[in-house]
Amino acid sequence: MADYYGTETVVSELREDGLLIMRINRPDVANALNGVTSKAMENIMNNAELDPAVRAIIVTGTGKVFCAGEDLSELSEGGECQTVTEHGFGGLTARLCSKPVICACNGSAAGGGMEIALSCDMVVANENAKFGCTEVGLGIIASTGGLVRLARDINRKDCMELLLTGKKIKAPEAKALGLINYVVPAEEVMDKAIELAEECLKNAPLALKWTKYIVHAADQMSEEDAMRYSDAAYRFLEKTADGIEGPAAFVEKRTPNWQGK
Repeated sequence: MADYYGTETVVSELREDGLLIMRINRPDVANALNGVTSKAMENIMNNAELDPAVRAIIVTGTGKVFCAGEDLSELSEGGECQTVTEHGFGGLTARLCSKPVICACNGSAAGGGMEIALSCDMVVANENAKFGCTEVGLGIIASTGGLVRLARDINRKDCMELLLTGKKIKAPEAKALGLINYVVPAEEVMDKAIELAEECLKNAPLALKWTKYIVHAADQMSEEDAMRYSDAAYRFLEKTADGIEGPAAFVEKRTPNWQGK
């Protein structure tokens, strides 16, 4: 693997097959993000978004905790947050990335760490991990995606219980609510995340991109408008090089050669 815009606090490596693994590396503070770390993640994600060599992304943490949220010791003198970038906390929570993003949740995710996990397309969690939007206990709110995504992703009563109590729930309960995909032993988290990423890598980049765009837009449209959007995307994709290559490879019983165009 080759370094990909990594820093001391964010280890970032790109595999030859296009899988980028970005690891928050502040285990001494439970991988809480400070401004420097958040900006480094933003830079990595900005480059990955534009780079055709990057085809899928895994976000994880060093040690026993995924991310404890913001490093509160580095708030400004006026108490202002120093970690929200153009694309949100850690460059992720306000970003609709065109490529699959998988959270390999090696440990607990609280506050902004929970919001990073919620922003990812898929989540694989350590069976001992806990999840919670704990901001209300600090006099603030889960403003970088927690409130909005929980309100959309789970039922209202469960959403309100989590957000108003600020409690943490265990990984199996988070899975039951539909917040994560897989609960596995700690030593299997990264292997499962890589397995999912490799399944995504088999598919056409443009098809993945437009699938994500439509899924994210669908709940903001009427069913009729969403269907029209889907049809327009299909008509575009079927004329691309990959849209022609896919059916040809299927008929010829060979592995498709995706070009991302």
